[in-house]
Amino acid sequence: MTDVWRLPAIVQWEKSCGKHPTQKPIGLLARLIQASTEPGAWVLDPFSGSATTGIAANLLGRRYLGLEMEDDFLAMSKARRNEIESLSIRSGYLDKLVKANIMLPPDNILFVYEETSEYGVPWL
Repeated sequence: MTDVWRLPAIVQWEKSCGKHPTQKPIGLLARLIQASTEPGAWVLDPFSGSATTGIAANLLGRRYLGLEMEDDFLAMSKARRNEIESLSIRSGYLDKLVKANIMLPPDNILFVYEETSEYGVPWL
């Protein structure tokens, strides 16, 4: 990985559940998560917005805790989470990110899903 990353802007498939005014490209968050955590690690996002960090964390086999006060953004986050529970959509996300050389191919990561953690905290 170099110190200069060339990433595409947010593409249409990343906005399938609505638009957030400061949404980040999923490729950016995927790279940051891969560079700074191991599979199974917790990722905390105290201002989760549309939960792009959570989507990237989940795709990479990390656990995620996001906090959000705005009901509209929380609804968008939940819709995005439900969307990646579909294996075809999930596989499509992973394929697009790997083919664009945005993230490394995940090693045998199928799905990380927990209704609640051992602390009783939901995914969102």
